[in-house]
Amino acid sequence: MVINTGTSRSIVGHAISGAIIGGMLSGIYEFSQYKQGNTSKNKALKSALKATLEGGIITASGIAATNALGNTSKNPLRNTLEATACIALGLASVYGISQLINTKLTSQKEK
Repeated sequence: MVINTGTSRSIVGHAISGAIIGGMLSGIYEFSQYKQGNTSKNKALKSALKATLEGGIITASGIAATNALGNTSKNPLRNTLEATACIALGLASVYGISQLINTKLTSQKEK
C-alpha cells in the first residue's frame, strides 16, 4: 500500500456523480451563453454533452486510481502502476471524446 485511502469506493457510482455535476454546471453555463447569443443551440448542447461525459470519465479514473493506490493486497509498485494506468486511460478517453466532438462540430460548420 502506497497511501492509506480508506475503504474502496464505487467507480460507477462516482462516475455517475461526476457526470451529473459536469452536466449541471456545463448546462447552466451553455444555457447562459445561448441566451446571450454567444453560441448556437446545437453547439451548446454538444458542449454540455461533452462536459458531462468528461466529468464522468475524470471522476471514474480518479476514483479507480485512488482505489488502486490503497489496495493492501498488492505491492506498492503494482499499485502505483495501476493508478498510473487508470489516469492514463482517463486522459486518453477525455482526449478521444474531445477530438470526436470537435471533429463533429467542425464538419457541421463546413456543411
